[in-house]
Amino acid sequence: MRSNFRILFYVLFFAVLISMLVFKLTDLLLKKYTLHDNVILVPSLVGLSMSETQDTLEYYNLTSYIIDSAAYNPNYNRGAILSHQPKAGSEVKPGRKIYLTTNPLKVQYIPFPNLVNKSLRQAIILLENNAFRVGDLKYIDYYARDVIRFSKVGDNIINHNDSLPKFKVVDLYLGNGHDQNIMVPDLVGLEFGQVKKKLNNNSLNLGDHNLEFLSMDTVIDTLKTIIYKQEPQFSQKVPLGSYVSIWLKDSIHE
Repeated sequence: MRSNFRILFYVLFFAVLISMLVFKLTDLLLKKYTLHDNVILVPSLVGLSMSETQDTLEYYNLTSYIIDSAAYNPNYNRGAILSHQPKAGSEVKPGRKIYLTTNPLKVQYIPFPNLVNKSLRQAIILLENNAFRVGDLKYIDYYARDVIRFSKVGDNIINHNDSLPKFKVVDLYLGNGHDQNIMVPDLVGLEFGQVKKKLNNNSLNLGDHNLEFLSMDTVIDTLKTIIYKQEPQFSQKVPLGSYVSIWLKDSIHE
């Protein structure tokens, strides 16, 4: 009887010991596979050429994916990186994809349409049809609300038939109709590609947008990401031309 008890004791002892060893080995392998203790700070890539960007990311054991070409920015060389996600200083794991927005390589110049005294909706349509992009809405004192008084690129007023690079971002200066406030629309559930036009049509601007990357190794179409939070909140009254910040997530993981 005592012999059987001793055998059972040793069997249980070795079973527990083997289980602990298996657990430790599995934990070690998982940490190694997921690079649990290995964190990289994303370097700043803004202004770098594509070849410089590739060399930099390779040095940091990161990869890249171009998600978009922005409006031409004369402050940077053609093809240079204008922005990236995650941003510089973010903590990521080795092998992480860095999503790049670049300056266009080719620039086509086109005449600027006549927007003066057009309604905001007409101006947006004209800009889009002429391959320009709506920047910020700025409100000035004028009796007619949402009527274009003038347009600017940076600090320069743009006139009808001025030659501008295709996809240039244009700020619109509009009459306030002597109104002060506007109600914030509900943005939650909208795709990112829809939100700026909705805000502009409600006399508001798109503010900061924070993208939650829920899938590290999946290419995310930013325009298809979904808004799950906004600030200011829906139905809150704010001044004309205010900025509304949004938080986005990958629609695949809703």
